[in-house]
Amino acid sequence: MRPQDIVILLKIISKGNQPWQNKDLAAELFISQSEISDSLNRSLVAGLVNADKKKVFKKSLLEFIEYGLHYVFPAIPSTEVNGIYTAHARPFMKENFFSETAYVWPQPRG
Repeated sequence: MRPQDIVILLKIISKGNQPWQNKDLAAELFISQSEISDSLNRSLVAGLVNADKKKVFKKSLLEFIEYGLHYVFPAIPSTEVNGIYTAHARPFMKENFFSETAYVWPQPRG
């Protein structure tokens, strides 16, 4: 799996019953058609889409996001850098979560 695979699957879900083609997803997500095709093949092997690659198994995807995503794409904290606040470090989230560490998406002008 690659990170864009999750985005592609979520995009398909967001389309609901609206018909789509790989070229539509490619244009809307600014990803090449071949990468859309490769992504759907990986998702088929992972059991996240049906055989025609048009239907996402939502329950399986949710389970993967909830329990498997952090194993496949681990967040590895690094040194302190300037950046844009993320997760519980965002101003509106600080009210609900306490942490001594403020995580950021690295951005030199952040």
